[in-house]
Amino acid sequence: MVRYRGSGWSSSATVRQRAVVPAVLAMLLLLTSCATMFNGATQLVPVTSSPERAEVFVDGVSMGFTPVELTLRRNVDVTVDVRLGDRTRSFVLQSETQGAMVGLDLVPVGAAGGLVLFASSLGASLGGTAQPGAYAFTAGLLGASLAPVAVDFGTGALFRLRPMEIVAVFE
Repeated sequence: MVRYRGSGWSSSATVRQRAVVPAVLAMLLLLTSCATMFNGATQLVPVTSSPERAEVFVDGVSMGFTPVELTLRRNVDVTVDVRLGDRTRSFVLQSETQGAMVGLDLVPVGAAGGLVLFASSLGASLGGTAQPGAYAFTAGLLGASLAPVAVDFGTGALFRLRPMEIVAVFE
């Protein structure tokens, strides 16, 4: 075992353990709030009709004529009416949670907690001492895992609208 006087580091295992923590924190900063980074708060919904040139309304507001692509907030249910002459087709787009995005938010933080616990147990098994701070740090990471989910929820990126496209048929 190598000892350094006055440094507070008692073994090479502890040195490795201390190197893991900044790497884990960097990983957390880069991989949080996946849905906000990849999806954004809005969703494009294409609207087509047969025949074309039907007027499209979102919650009563005219948005143009088909074919058109609507930019809608992901976290709000909307009603889309497609009108051709005196005929109307109505569609309700419902906001639903994307479970996979919740998982992507939680996985990096859970993995980081596992790495910290592994580094602590590795240090203890190599003749060092168990680091109680590692357990507290891991508990903090697991508690912090709700932060990316909260960000994605707040921006609306955690949701998607269904159906993802609208086709109005007038015959």
